[in-house]
Amino acid sequence: MTDTSAKIYLVAGATRGIGLALVNEIASRDPTAFVYAGGRNLAGSPQLEEFAAKYPGRVEIVKYVAGDAEGNQKLAEQIKEKWGRVDTVIANAGVNNYNAKVHEFPTKNFTEHFEVNTLGPIILFQAFRSLLQASKSPRFIAISSSAGSLELLQHMTHFYAAGYSLSKAALNWVVRKIHYENEWLVTFPICPGPVHTDMSKSVLESDKSGAMSERAKSLKWHTADEAATLLMNVIEASTREGDGGQFHSETGGRHPW
Repeated sequence: MTDTSAKIYLVAGATRGIGLALVNEIASRDPTAFVYAGGRNLAGSPQLEEFAAKYPGRVEIVKYVAGDAEGNQKLAEQIKEKWGRVDTVIANAGVNNYNAKVHEFPTKNFTEHFEVNTLGPIILFQAFRSLLQASKSPRFIAISSSAGSLELLQHMTHFYAAGYSLSKAALNWVVRKIHYENEWLVTFPICPGPVHTDMSKSVLESDKSGAMSERAKSLKWHTADEAATLLMNVIEASTREGDGGQFHSETGGRHPW
């Protein structure tokens, strides 16, 4: 184990979009940060390699596959061997690849969304729980979405991504359950707001009705870099007493469950 003053981060789902921006944001704002950038397709992210070169000895690219229990455990063991702990885990990996109403949504696609967006963070937490316990300031943060809010559903009838919304609602429940079961931990789901990413672009392009695209015009959109800054502002200032177990927005407010 080396340098006990370093802050150890794991960003799961870091090869593009918000996750990629989070790696850069963390490394640039905190000179004591060591960031593990986890992703499935490591060869497909030259920009992540650029960040590793930009912050030598402070960004390490690692294999991470959402829902892969054996692989998650091996990654935890790798980090434990070097540091003995992890201070902040950000569960960012997610999928939203089918846009349809409930009666039109294939069962296999429901399953895929649940496995990645809900079971993925659960398996990640299970693998890293003991390393978080070894930290003096442990945080487990799940990147969620207002699409998973039951209360806001009445205002989002235009959003037909049933599998994504269902899996994020389940994720919110799981993270709040983790909060109550682990009194030593700061944990909460947080929505990054509308963000220009490949995922959001794909969802809007698949909107045959035009309802989502029309609604999107009225929203305040962030770039991935802007979203990462907002997210880290909330995460770094968070405490268990003031923020744990709540559903956060990227601006520091609260979303209804």
